[in-house]
Amino acid sequence: MRTQRNRRGRLEHFLYCKHSRLNHLKQEVQRYGLDNQYIFSEDIPAYPRPEFHVSRVKHDTERRGLCCIRVDDGFGDPHRQVLVWWSLAVGPEEIQEAETRLLEETHPNRTEEQAARQRSFLWRFASSPAFSEKSRLGSYRFTFPLQEVLTAYSEQFCSGAPPIMRVFKTSLYKQEVQYSVLVHSPANQLLFSRFPLLPDDDPDAVCTYRDGRFIWRPEAMCKTHSYELTHRPDGNHVDAQQLIRRVFYVWDNVAVALHVENRRVLTFDADRLRQNLKFCWPEEVTARNDEEEFDDFEDATNLVKCLWPGWHLPLEEERSLLQRYTVSDIRLVLVGRPGVGKSSTGNAILGRLAFSPGGPSSGTSSCCWQSEWVFGHQVTVAETPGLSETSDDAVKRDISTCVNMLRPHAVLLVTRVGSSTVENLATMRQVEEFFGMDVSRYTRILYTYANSAAPDIERQRRATGPELLFKVGYRYHVLNNNPDHWDGQQVYDLVQAVARMVMAKGGEVYSIRSTV
Repeated sequence: MRTQRNRRGRLEHFLYCKHSRLNHLKQEVQRYGLDNQYIFSEDIPAYPRPEFHVSRVKHDTERRGLCCIRVDDGFGDPHRQVLVWWSLAVGPEEIQEAETRLLEETHPNRTEEQAARQRSFLWRFASSPAFSEKSRLGSYRFTFPLQEVLTAYSEQFCSGAPPIMRVFKTSLYKQEVQYSVLVHSPANQLLFSRFPLLPDDDPDAVCTYRDGRFIWRPEAMCKTHSYELTHRPDGNHVDAQQLIRRVFYVWDNVAVALHVENRRVLTFDADRLRQNLKFCWPEEVTARNDEEEFDDFEDATNLVKCLWPGWHLPLEEERSLLQRYTVSDIRLVLVGRPGVGKSSTGNAILGRLAFSPGGPSSGTSSCCWQSEWVFGHQVTVAETPGLSETSDDAVKRDISTCVNMLRPHAVLLVTRVGSSTVENLATMRQVEEFFGMDVSRYTRILYTYANSAAPDIERQRRATGPELLFKVGYRYHVLNNNPDHWDGQQVYDLVQAVARMVMAKGGEVYSIRSTV
């Protein structure tokens, strides 16, 4: 086992030409007298050993790396070496497929009724950075289909021939085990002949490649063990039982090193690069001296706008597994006075002409709702009749019925920029009268405008007054509801904020407890 400092200054112990399982690594660590406190952790609770079939790879980078990628329209080695590093991108689909395989292997005799009662459990064990929406290397993540990367590499570096994959090395850090796969051109066979070919059908291998996918069999998918794998007495039901205390262990992942030489770059179309780019917050394990590698979301958004000036969709944040599993849909109710623009606001949120100007907000007494996929969420928006001092009992009943049928996650109080504080407070009191006093816990103020220039939101916030903002927990947004000036970033920020609120409330929805 060799030892070196990698280019980020981390102490790395490694074995060339093999992918060593944890038991063998423990023997090597003892043999060489290395100091690693996590690989020998004891009392590790039972956890699953799934098999992931992975068809996507990701490349994380910091600001300087992003600028180089944009200038070069592709990926090179910024340190003037010959390897461009990617890692496996394991998402909810791969986790669900792995869970299904695991259950079929361990409980082949399950009945249909038992299968229907089985809840998703595997995602709760995916607590290592290998599955995280956060990054240890920088704020910017490119995620590509594996076949697209291999095809581009074949055309640009292999003269159209299939690239060759080899077992490169196993690296051991203080709390991480990294299995590296080397990808190179057939022209460099002699250069890399000492590294074994990556197997395609070895059930005991940590990583293989078959049918356009990497098959990864992790031995430590839980850096932090917060759950224990349990089996129900009937023997055909698996669950994740939460632990009283957390247990820390090593975690493993798979990295893919593409060999490039002569400072060449693996290029892609500029729009394709932007399409596959997302923002990442820093991982908790990131060292303090690496904090300069990360930007906040506002700075990242401005940088990406400068690098891709013709791209109109907003920079998205990577979503966590918790968000993906618990916030798959978002349901919103729009309320406000007549003529404030609820129809156009609903259209702006859904990104299409879903509500006509002659809808409920124009005075009719019926609610209606429409749904659309918006930035990875199934968003449903309900438009309600306009609230006024003359609203009768029929309007109240209709709104109550709509809310109780939809069971919304949030109520958006739509008001125009520049509206009076007195008017907004009166509308909020009507909302509380119709919905109940508890509605303020779910309410967010939505300031709308229809000009090309964004308003001074701080000035608007001060004009709103403390009473209304206090009622809704200082939750407010701005939205341009003019279809000619649609701002995807505003819609994205709104949807993400509601998604975070849904998570914080554990998926809790609102209903009116009594109707008129």
